[in-house]
Amino acid sequence: MGTSMTEQTTAQNTLPEDDEISLIDLAIALGEEKATILKVTGLFTAVAVVVALLLPNIYTAKTVMMPPQQQQSGAASALASLGALAGLAGGAAGIKSPDEMYVAFMQSEGLQNTIIGKLKLQERYDEKTLVDTRKELKTNIRISPDKKSGLITIEADDKDPVFAAQLANLHVDELRVLLGRLAVTDAQQRRMFYEQQIKKVQVELAEAEQSFRQAKAQSGMQVTAVLAETGVRASAELRGQIAAREVQMSAMSRFATAQNPDVQRLGSELSALRGQLAKLEQGSGVVETSTPLQQQAVKSYRDVKVQEAMLEVLIKQYELARVDEAKEGPLLQQLDVATAPERKAKPKRSMIVLVAAFGGLFLGVLLAFIRRAMRNAVESDQGSSQMSLLQKAWSFKR
Repeated sequence: MGTSMTEQTTAQNTLPEDDEISLIDLAIALGEEKATILKVTGLFTAVAVVVALLLPNIYTAKTVMMPPQQQQSGAASALASLGALAGLAGGAAGIKSPDEMYVAFMQSEGLQNTIIGKLKLQERYDEKTLVDTRKELKTNIRISPDKKSGLITIEADDKDPVFAAQLANLHVDELRVLLGRLAVTDAQQRRMFYEQQIKKVQVELAEAEQSFRQAKAQSGMQVTAVLAETGVRASAELRGQIAAREVQMSAMSRFATAQNPDVQRLGSELSALRGQLAKLEQGSGVVETSTPLQQQAVKSYRDVKVQEAMLEVLIKQYELARVDEAKEGPLLQQLDVATAPERKAKPKRSMIVLVAAFGGLFLGVLLAFIRRAMRNAVESDQGSSQMSLLQKAWSFKR
């Protein structure tokens, strides 16, 4: 028992000595290899200083813009035949993410190719292909949207501060040009939709009028005077209302599903109008014609009235869409125009030298410990044999 206690006491007394010897060995190793540490640290620092001095100054120009703000259409209360579409405008606006959409526009290949051509970036960046030029452009442009404010910041880097500002501002200018060709907001989409429909109906109306003139001349009857007192005019007006609501349904399909109450209401109105038209045409209101030419004249007259009714409704909706588009204000507003920066953004030369110095110091200390360990291994018999085995293991000669 006494022997055991003595051994424990001896072991406890030797632990601090081992720790003290380890610290002393550490200090000795660093002292013996101080030249190595200083050389490595000095070499890294000198190289970093040379590299930092050779790096060109890079200037960063910044511009901030505000994308168009989606607004609910003001035509909801004024549209009798298209009230549901205007009511859905606010919901469609909430679904979109304007900031991400505009960032995607500015990162599109078409817009980038335009900027590359105007600023001759392929020659400036010394690239052979447009693909490589776009990659280089992306490294020099940072587009960051702010989710809270909705603003978009564009930062451009270049060796020339004036060119950096020009590069940042050109992104905003080209985005304006692109938005002029696209229908982005709800009012723009409705306006473009009605433009297309009006052009289509105008072509069909011209064809219907030409067919009517030919049929009227061939039949030899005063079609307009005869049909004015019959149910054909009423039939044509009903067909025009049906066609206008079908256009409305097509427009609503862009924003709503079949389960939407407004879509269901519109479907019920269409069914009622079609039933009314069927009853009218089956009754005695439609004039009875005796010859095929007169029948063709009646059909042509009805087609003309249908197209006229459709055109009248579409023009009204087109004007309302233009009013809503005007209320939305400017498409794009530039809060801060990029100007030539007065100070460079990078490189951070002091930081480069400091990081290199710390890296050289760490590597120098590591080399010092390795050299110390190898010397100790060579000096001891066991270490010498281990070194021989290590050299033999890594030797390619057998």
